[in-house]
Amino acid sequence: MFISSRPLSATRPSTNPASAPASTARVTPKAFSSVSTFEAGPSAKKAPTTPVPAPQVPVEDVPPSQPDPRYDGLKDQALINALHDAVSKHKDLGYNQARKIIFTALDNHDGVVKCVYTGKEVTTNKIPNSNVMNTEHTWPQSKGATGAAKADLHHLFPTDSKANSVRGNYPFGTVKNVKWEENGAKFGTDEKGRTVFEPPDEHKGNVARALFYFSTVYNKHIPADDEAVLKQWNQLDKVDAAEIARNDAIETYQQNRNPFVDDASLADRIADF
Repeated sequence: MFISSRPLSATRPSTNPASAPASTARVTPKAFSSVSTFEAGPSAKKAPTTPVPAPQVPVEDVPPSQPDPRYDGLKDQALINALHDAVSKHKDLGYNQARKIIFTALDNHDGVVKCVYTGKEVTTNKIPNSNVMNTEHTWPQSKGATGAAKADLHHLFPTDSKANSVRGNYPFGTVKNVKWEENGAKFGTDEKGRTVFEPPDEHKGNVARALFYFSTVYNKHIPADDEAVLKQWNQLDKVDAAEIARNDAIETYQQNRNPFVDDASLADRIADF
């Protein structure tokens, strides 16, 4: 069994309300380049044998759900531990299956998949040619997205192959000196001279919440400069209906949720990811 991260008092219906006792809280110190300590836990049910179509919903800001009582009064490491216990044990889909789900159902709307960075679209009913569109690991593979983390849908998004290559494994940040730009996505250096990648405004919050999730589940540290920007983006780009629908759909496959989508304010209660 698993524990859904959806707030128990939320008004939006959960696609999978099953629950189970929490696992032991983590105590391992985080290191940005360390090997993930994640181990897939037992699944509550088998993943669908055929993709579940992603809900067609308007993109609009939605009011935050009510706080999850499991996290009442918790902050910093205590909150990280509680969140980790709630969502870390999920089904490892395997990378090929994860990509198939992304391109045939999760991010496929009426046969069209859109790049989250450039807005470019591809018409497909299967995994497209990698020279056209790739799967973006919001947390790079070279910095720890290996094993089960490589296939975790909560930080995977479809991206145009060129944009995927431009981003590479560079950190996210606010670009001041632009070297490449398309559809609001930018690549260049920030005010401190660091080479960074900046997603378009409508994807900034999604990036932040995906990285908060990844840090929490896989015991990975987010550098202070990166974290400051991500927390700004979490406020700038609020959770919308499409992001909630994607979280709902991912739960049907992985049997876990991103709690930072269910309650974006959780990030503000953690001083150091």
